[in-house]
Amino acid sequence: MVSKLLSIAAAETVLATAAGVFGQSPVMTDPVGISTASLLGNSDTYVSIPFTRAPEFVGRISSAATSGTAGIITVAGNPWIANQLVYGGTQHNHYYALIGPITGTGTKEGHIYLITGNGSGTLTVDTRNDDLSNLSTIPANTQVQVIPYWTPAAIFPATDAGISFTPTTSPPAYQTLLRIPDYSAAGIKQPFAAEYYFNNGTWRRVSDGADHDDDPLLPDGYFVVRTANGAPTLPLKMVGSVLMTKTAVPLSVVQTGKQDNAVAMIRPLAVPLDATGLAPIDNSFVENDQLLLFNNARRQFDKAPYRTYTYKDGWRLGSDPLVDHGKDMIPAGAAMIVRKAASPGAAVFWMNSPTYVTATNLLPLQATSRKTHAGAGTFDINMPIVGTKGIESRSGGTSGNHQIMLTFANNVSIAGANVSPGQNGSAGLAGPPIVNGKRITLNLAGVTNQQVLTLHFIGVSDGLVSSDFAIPIGILAGDTNVDQHVNIKDINRTKAASGRVVNSTNFRSDVNVDGQINVDDVNLVKSFSGTSLP
Repeated sequence: MVSKLLSIAAAETVLATAAGVFGQSPVMTDPVGISTASLLGNSDTYVSIPFTRAPEFVGRISSAATSGTAGIITVAGNPWIANQLVYGGTQHNHYYALIGPITGTGTKEGHIYLITGNGSGTLTVDTRNDDLSNLSTIPANTQVQVIPYWTPAAIFPATDAGISFTPTTSPPAYQTLLRIPDYSAAGIKQPFAAEYYFNNGTWRRVSDGADHDDDPLLPDGYFVVRTANGAPTLPLKMVGSVLMTKTAVPLSVVQTGKQDNAVAMIRPLAVPLDATGLAPIDNSFVENDQLLLFNNARRQFDKAPYRTYTYKDGWRLGSDPLVDHGKDMIPAGAAMIVRKAASPGAAVFWMNSPTYVTATNLLPLQATSRKTHAGAGTFDINMPIVGTKGIESRSGGTSGNHQIMLTFANNVSIAGANVSPGQNGSAGLAGPPIVNGKRITLNLAGVTNQQVLTLHFIGVSDGLVSSDFAIPIGILAGDTNVDQHVNIKDINRTKAASGRVVNSTNFRSDVNVDGQINVDDVNLVKSFSGTSLP
């Protein structure tokens, strides 16, 4: 599992050095937003701040590079005093660097990095929880913002005692308790990493009682406010900068079992599920993942989620699985858990774009390879546009026929499409794209095995935005365990499934798609043994 945790204890250790005095910085002002949450008495309330604190620097990147677990970002000019962004002394802030927007090609848009040091024109950042690409892939002239983390004292200043929170006069009878999830814990239903109460003019941690006013809180996470021991319902007024750029939120996975990710959107407006950016197209949300939401109107401690969503050819609600709930609204500042299904891969990044900024490109929510397994039903294989490539491991028959389906948030049109065969492969279209509302279907013919072909979609439009994009499709018949090789592992996997009813967990073993898993499938996998993707 890869964690996105900004460990409070680690931050104090890494960042507790003397700081300089702030000089002049080219600060750009984002719109200011105001939001209010009701912190119910005798209850837990799940809270995320839908704004950032005001950026203290907005500038342009000259160059960047990763070395080990750290990165150096160089900006134009010399806007800082050495180590002025480092916590300590009279400098009460921890800072992060937010990358983007990025125009053209490049990576790291929306990524957030803890700043651990700075020179006059450089930022040293923590890259331990980054993806595998180097910071050098950030194009020159990309924007970078330096933003202070939210802290207990920034959200609940001492002057708001009795207004937005209730001080605790007799610990351990805590009246307002801030509970921070343990983002690094493996598995589900994670414990809390830290708990804070206000006493004698400062926020203190339950574990040690010391002053923790300045502990940093993750901008894309949430916290739970427990109001107890006679403390009344109070309003929390949140004021901050409206984030106008994308955010990339890391979502951890584990190889066995499920993994909870406590997350939030830094957005001040309600967002439909279809517009959250969680979708199979980039592996951020795939079949068997779950999205859990909490009901802050319910007065209760240790709340269970009141809604559980999955994605299967559209957003499905546990209590109403037959209807696509893609237009259900996620409230501004909603705390969420993304429960990722077991995966052998690394953490994935959820890219969230503000719906109040005009979109510049259009991508599907999902692309799948669909086949009907006779009377057993229809089963889809996800074909993501980025990250781990999708692999169609079922036979296309003697004619090499495959069907690719794209699903969008809204009705679309398309100007055209074409296919580029992979190395030593061949493939063609069996006809023009078929458009039906939010769905585009592309039928392929003459597709040979053992290749990664590319589908090109041209002039796809939802009436507001028009885009061209390409999707890679791996073709490797018999690769039932999806490791890009066909060998004894696939043969044994198919043998183990032989005789069982074809379902959503074993349909890949029905390689000849006749609705049964039997000796014919085993022999077919054997015939492909020794093949692999280039």
